[in-house]
Parts: sequence; structure tokens; C-alpha cells
Amino acid sequence: MKTEWALVTGASSGIGEAFARIFAENGISVVLAARDKVALQKVAESLQERGVQTEIYASDLSQPKN
Repeated sequence: MKTEWALVTGASSGIGEAFARIFAENGISVVLAARDKVALQKVAESLQERGVQTEIYASDLSQPKN
């Protein structure tokens, strides 16, 4: 069975978190990206309790990496 994944930026709060929850409610696994690692972990744990696979990526995507 193929697992679908969605990448959600700004997933630690607000509209990004809301989108992550909508994907999860529809059985779609999520990669959660935002600057706040602690907040991302809380969102990820909440979604995992509902049986959704998650990965987190704590980084400021507006800043280029050297």
C-alpha cells in the first residue's frame, strides 16, 4: 500500500498547523516544517496519537544554507 505524504511549512501553529491536521484527518502522512522544534514535536505527537506518520524539519526556510 502506497503512503501519501504532504509537506507543510509553518506547521508549528496557525494555518500551517491547521493544514497539517486536515491532511492527517484524511490519512495523509505529514512532514512538518517550521523554526520552533519544540512546537513541531508537540504537533507531531498529537498527530501520531491519531495514527498518522510524521517527520519534523526544524529550520528557517527563508534563510539560505551555505
